[in-house]
Parts: sequence; structure tokens; C-alpha cells
Amino acid sequence: MRRFLKAAQSDNEVELVSFFLIELCLVEYEMLRFPPSMLAAAAIFTAQCTLGVSKEWNKTCEKHSSYVKDQLLECSKLMVSFHQKAAIGKLSGVHRKYRTSKYGYAIRCEPASFLLEAWF
Repeated sequence: MRRFLKAAQSDNEVELVSFFLIELCLVEYEMLRFPPSMLAAAAIFTAQCTLGVSKEWNKTCEKHSSYVKDQLLECSKLMVSFHQKAAIGKLSGVHRKYRTSKYGYAIRCEPASFLLEAWF
């Protein structure tokens, strides 16, 4: 994941939201079908969309992750749905953790709901 974050030239905020999304996925059975590398790449892409940094998965990210945006969308959509349910979901500890200043208040970011609606 760190390698992908570096390739995406991510700032601390994208990193924290990415890790938050990954932690939300830890207990979700349906995420087992995705390889860990895809989960990492999709978390970074979803975090970028969530924060409005970018809606694109650039060529550098494609090269380092070996995934194009279309391959990440299904996984990203699931991450967005978990993000929407974070406050009431199974992981209240994760919600509490990312609500603190130490973790950049990552929970306060609005989910990238537009990923659920359209293929762009």
C-alpha cells in the first residue's frame, strides 16, 4: 500500500482515508474475492475521489499497481458503501479511532457517493 501511495503522490490526508477504508473492509466477507493489491489500489483511488483530489487513476498508478480504473470500480463501490455505513456498522472501534485528531478526523469525509451511481 505504501508503494501505491508513493506512486499516487498522496498526501497525509489521502493516506489516512485509504487506511480507514482498508480497515472497514477487514471484516467484510465479500471483500475476500479481491486480491490484497487490488484492495490497496482501490482504497487509494476511493480516498482520492472522497477528498476530491482526483477522479482519475493516472498512468503512474496503473503502472505500479497493474490495475486500470475500470478494474478498481467494483471494489471502490463496495468501499463507498461501507464508508456510508461506518457509523452504524460492525466496526464502531474503527469509527471511533478515525474520529480523533491523531488520525486526521478521516471519518468526517463525506463518502464518494458518485462512484455508486455512474461509470465515468
